[in-house]
Amino acid sequence: MFALNIDCLNTADTLKADILKITDVPTGFDFQSLAPLEMVTSQLTDVSFGCAIAIVPSNPRFVGKAGQRVIMPTGNDNRLSIAIDKSIDSFCLWGRCTQPMVLKVLESSGKVLKIHSDKAFRWPDSSETALLPLQILKLENMSNIAMIELYADAPFTIEGLSI
Repeated sequence: MFALNIDCLNTADTLKADILKITDVPTGFDFQSLAPLEMVTSQLTDVSFGCAIAIVPSNPRFVGKAGQRVIMPTGNDNRLSIAIDKSIDSFCLWGRCTQPMVLKVLESSGKVLKIHSDKAFRWPDSSETALLPLQILKLENMSNIAMIELYADAPFTIEGLSI
């Protein structure tokens, strides 16, 4: 059995206006090695992406540091997939979106093991130019996981991925 949660405990300090500042996120893959506008497929060890591109966001709401490369879905459907090439027991990704990101977990046969979204989650009131809060989606105690699909009702970026 595996547990799926949005994990912001012990990683964030609450600031005024309830905006979260992430202070300790896991070490993950180095997206900075990807070229801007490079289609992301199998460049990273042990994972393969579908419908993903590396970008340096022009909108400062979607990136914590200027010039930082992130991964974003291609196309207008705001979806991407991540195939896991080896047996793992934990998975964590973090990114930014104006809406809750939805995580679908599948086994190799295509059977859906879990769908998770915090539909009740509401962003704090802030200006149109404020940095979006970081969403951390974490899987633990996994087995039979072959594919992760990530989507949202709005464009999103992935700042980091750790397996």
